[in-house]
Amino acid sequence: MSSPNKSQILHALKGVIQGPILQPGSEEYEKENGSYFSAFENEVKPSYIVKPSNIEQVQGLIRSLRPHLLSGDCQIAIRGGGHTPFAGSANIQDGVTVDMRGLRKINFSQDKSIVEIGVGETWAAVYGELEKHGLTVAGARTGRIGVAGFILGGGLSLFSARTGFSCDSVVEFEVVLASGQLVRANAEENADLWTSLRGGLNNFGIVTSFKMSTFKSDDIWGGVTFYMSDNMFDTFSQLIHRACDFVDSEPDKDAHAMFSIGYGFGHQAVTCVMYHTQGKENPPSLQPFTSMENQVKQMSTMRTSTHLGFVEELSNFSSDGKRQYWASITIRPDTSLMEAFHKMWQDMLSKIQDAQGLTFSFGFHPLTKATLENSAKAGGNAMAIPPSDGPLFIVLVNPGWDLPEDDKRVFAAVEDFVAGMRHLASEKGLLHRYIFTNYAYQTDDTIAGYGEESIRKLKETSEKYDPEGIFQRGVPGGFKLPVKKA
Repeated sequence: MSSPNKSQILHALKGVIQGPILQPGSEEYEKENGSYFSAFENEVKPSYIVKPSNIEQVQGLIRSLRPHLLSGDCQIAIRGGGHTPFAGSANIQDGVTVDMRGLRKINFSQDKSIVEIGVGETWAAVYGELEKHGLTVAGARTGRIGVAGFILGGGLSLFSARTGFSCDSVVEFEVVLASGQLVRANAEENADLWTSLRGGLNNFGIVTSFKMSTFKSDDIWGGVTFYMSDNMFDTFSQLIHRACDFVDSEPDKDAHAMFSIGYGFGHQAVTCVMYHTQGKENPPSLQPFTSMENQVKQMSTMRTSTHLGFVEELSNFSSDGKRQYWASITIRPDTSLMEAFHKMWQDMLSKIQDAQGLTFSFGFHPLTKATLENSAKAGGNAMAIPPSDGPLFIVLVNPGWDLPEDDKRVFAAVEDFVAGMRHLASEKGLLHRYIFTNYAYQTDDTIAGYGEESIRKLKETSEKYDPEGIFQRGVPGGFKLPVKKA
């Protein structure tokens, strides 16, 4: 923004924001702008950070900035928890970052079957409040992340085999549209918007709260098991053979597991994170993993605990401000393919493991048939994955390191690795179109992976609720609807 435009933008902001408007150089600006999950977002410098404290201020912001958004003089970013790691996803260079963390509420319906959640909450706060009432929801598996971006990206929970994607449990969204109008979107009212927001990201408006179905919170049995040996390929191979059997047979819809190999501090370990959401200790469905050899018993965290206890445990496996990000593809289960991926990962790791502070997790997250079937039964979402496509594995690639001088080679090595996996899976007919948005890489065309019919509906929704395309051009962060190529 040029100086005359900046003064106009500042004037517009002052007309609606009651609190401070943060600008570069102030202590509070530096604190808030340095509080993202990744260093890459912290390094983006907006001209202004505003922190609306109520819905009326969000509406006022959109109305006052609307002419500047339409003219292209101004762009905005919408920040929730700030967990999406790539630069510009929830922050914007020389623009206005709208920090939504002040919109906090956790309110129950009269019979407590529904909870309304403000977009400023974290999942740990939500679970903590719900557990006071013996309840929970199908939210994130990590407690420290914000609620909004997770839900708008689809989300997976410990309960996904029973409930589908986390967004499938959302019965209503409260949304500020590009006009500044506040609307509710549910199965009866603005139903097209409701379905589109379930996985459709920030393409249609600013979500201020959403309502989710609750259910009884039982004790959960589970935790993290580590396996180490002199032959890590053999250990990994054992795990993924059992993982493929697990997703193919689906004997127990209350069992949830994630499988990975990780590197850190010069060592590698294979891990299985597993849970039984009805609290059955060492159930038959999980015994293939609890009985595997080469377990590091002193590192095991298997126990009976609460939903909140387990998501707080996974929160401890990450921290804010590191040079870190995710990339992902989706594949059909195949042990030979996954073993080939492991060899490719080891080759890639050998090239970058001398990067200071390098950690690297490489994992497989099941999308079972039951997950996709229950997703379809819940009223539809933007991802539109047919249950017949399951089971699938979401492949997660997650590097982290310390120094900016290692950025170029780490990004290049990981990009080559992911491209190699995608090529090999495609060659074998095992690559699925879907890319899990919550783990997607910054250059991925994730919404293209939702399929042509879903894209058509999403574009119709965008044109209906945002006919001038403010949330396509004026809010560039995240993954936007595909544009026709000339």
